[in-house]
Amino acid sequence: MNKDFINRKINEITKCGSLTNLYEIAKANNIIVYEDYWGTTTAGAYHYQYRMKIIMLNTALSYFHKMIVLAHEIAHAFLHPYEEANFSLIGLKKDTKEIEANYFTCKLLDVIGFWDNDELCIYETELSKTDRGFIDTYRNYINVGI
Repeated sequence: MNKDFINRKINEITKCGSLTNLYEIAKANNIIVYEDYWGTTTAGAYHYQYRMKIIMLNTALSYFHKMIVLAHEIAHAFLHPYEEANFSLIGLKKDTKEIEANYFTCKLLDVIGFWDNDELCIYETELSKTDRGFIDTYRNYINVGI
């Protein structure tokens, strides 16, 4: 996987930046998003089952953390569509597929304006330590790339 492919795919699914809602991006690409409470170990997951792409999100997450996880699982749906993926609350994995998904996530969140969201700054004091850790990691990750 290379950066050019990822950038082209993000331009395609966001209609060159005009589509900025992650739920709408998922829906427009026939990805089902299911939300439920799964405790404190799993933030989200991506499954391919019966020719359907399914993203599962943990409702225990803050809004901002949930958007990062949703973008990450959307990345798996496009980059690794036939493989299972789980987003742990413990930390970022370092294998090749996760590195690709992390880069895709950062670029997608950048294109939809997530990092420039004024509310992200306004509510920063309300973010949990885990939320701040994920956001800081992803903000820095976009500069590292694949």
